[in-house]
Amino acid sequence: MNLVSNKTREIVKKNFPRTCENKISKLQDFCEYLSTLFSDKPQPETYERFCFAVLKIAQTSDVKFVTAIELGRVDYRDLLVSADFANSLNSHSEWVNNALN
Repeated sequence: MNLVSNKTREIVKKNFPRTCENKISKLQDFCEYLSTLFSDKPQPETYERFCFAVLKIAQTSDVKFVTAIELGRVDYRDLLVSADFANSLNSHSEWVNNALN
């Protein structure tokens, strides 16, 4: 199942045009990992918060992208805190509007 949302794909294509397919694949792997931590099997939109956190931290840096995913694998809560997405369930939605413009 594809767990990377269309909005996530848009940001990846904007920020990483040359390596977007590779980044989308890495985000898919990360989402599949996260799905093992949750009892229900959410839809791609459920994982947007985590993917957006990775992309916010990475900006356009390949190194920061890998580091953010590694952080999320150690503790996804630390990833959300690092991206300032931990205190609000909507902060990632607000961020994406700016990221796509």
